[in-house]
Amino acid sequence: MSQAFTDIEKKTVAVTDTPPVYAGFWIRAVAFIIDSVIISIPATLLSIPLFGYGFFHLMPYIDEFNRTQTVSPEMAAAMSLFGFIILLVQIFSLLLFWLYYAILESSAKQASWGKQLLELHVTDEYGQRISFGRATGRTFAKIISYVILYIGFMMAGWTKEKCALHDFIAGTRVVKNNK
Repeated sequence: MSQAFTDIEKKTVAVTDTPPVYAGFWIRAVAFIIDSVIISIPATLLSIPLFGYGFFHLMPYIDEFNRTQTVSPEMAAAMSLFGFIILLVQIFSLLLFWLYYAILESSAKQASWGKQLLELHVTDEYGQRISFGRATGRTFAKIISYVILYIGFMMAGWTKEKCALHDFIAGTRVVKNNK
């Protein structure tokens, strides 16, 4: 046999008599709310002290600005620090969002903690576990749904296989556990 064929990973696809039960909009929305609460905890724990630190450095210059209507170099530096803190928190939040979904949905459990609580999991179009790369693409494709006023998420309510826009883009499905 050719070396090229021996290097190819063999995948076993389970065939069952029962078709998958796709998770619709509302159950996915509940899972999303649970995940949002979970993700917000570490983001908030980081944000509060950082914003407090930046605001503490900015406060002394607020009265000065109200009196003089000018921005001193010190105030400009404090404003820059506060802007940097905002940027840092946004980058941390984006990394947290990405890693939370990509790691958990490509794991053996195939689901974020919100989906696990509701007995859902993410698969490819053949019912198999997705890779970290595909989970990453799926996660960042959600940004499109945010930009178009969540319409991409709502698609899970009216498409045949209950696919949201990011599922179409990534070639994934969210299914209920058949136990």
